[in-house]
Amino acid sequence: MEEAKLYTCTTLERTVPLKEFRETLVDVPRFLGYCRDCPNCGQFWSCPPFEFDPMTLWMRYGAIRLYARKLVFTKGRLFPGERRAFEERELPKIKEDMARTLLRREAEVPGSLALFPGKCEWCSVCARREGKPCRTPDRMRYSIEALGGDCGGALEKYLEETLQWARGNRLPEQIILLGGLLLPENE
Repeated sequence: MEEAKLYTCTTLERTVPLKEFRETLVDVPRFLGYCRDCPNCGQFWSCPPFEFDPMTLWMRYGAIRLYARKLVFTKGRLFPGERRAFEERELPKIKEDMARTLLRREAEVPGSLALFPGKCEWCSVCARREGKPCRTPDRMRYSIEALGGDCGGALEKYLEETLQWARGNRLPEQIILLGGLLLPENE
C-alpha cells in the first residue's frame, strides 16, 4: 500500500520591477534589526552582519523574479513528532532543491543573483563559526530577508499569499518558502 503524501507542493512565480520592490518592501534597518534577534546572526556567511551595505546589492539590479514553493499539509496541521520528522527530513530537501533551481536559473541569466529561502545550508557547519572564509562562495547566497526585504509583504502583494506562523510546537496548515532571482537592468 502506498504511503499517503504528507503535503502538496505548488510553485509560484512573478517578476517585479526592483525599483517598486525596493520602495515598498525593502527596509534594511528594520529587517536587520530582526536578524540581530535571530540565533543565526553572525553564525552563517549568508546572514548579517555583512561587510557591505545590503542596499548596494538592491541598487545593482532592475527586477526581481520571486520564486516560492507553497507546501500545504494534506491533513491540515502536523503534530509534534510529524513536525520534527518534516523539519529534519523533508524541509532540507525542498530548500536544497530550490537553491539548486535558483542557481541553475542564475547561470542561465548572465549578471543575475539568486536569493535563497532562509540561510545557506551547503555546509554542515558554516566556516564563519570557525572564523574562516566561506568554503563554498560559488554557491553561498543570501536570502531576501537577510538583505532587508519583506518576504511576508512580497508574498501578499505579488503572489496573493499570506505567511502562516507556527503556534507552539505545531506547524501551520501551509508553509511558503520564498527565494528569488535579482535580474540585471536589461532583463
